[in-house]
Amino acid sequence: MRVQGIKRGKNIEIFEDIDIDDGEEITIAIERKGSFWKSLERFRQELDREGIWIEPEVFEGVRDSSPGGEGT
Repeated sequence: MRVQGIKRGKNIEIFEDIDIDDGEEITIAIERKGSFWKSLERFRQELDREGIWIEPEVFEGVRDSSPGGEGT
């Protein structure tokens, strides 16, 4: 299960209802949003842990190689 929330002091407010009984012990993995490169690194680590390999050909032609526009 993956849910989003926000930290307020020592509390974490969850944005949606979740099907967990009051008093049930849970574990929370914290992911910070923001840095693309940190997110990419976490994604790659998760793939490694799961033993998943993506063939490089999957990404061929994905990146736009044209030069950027002139100053706007």
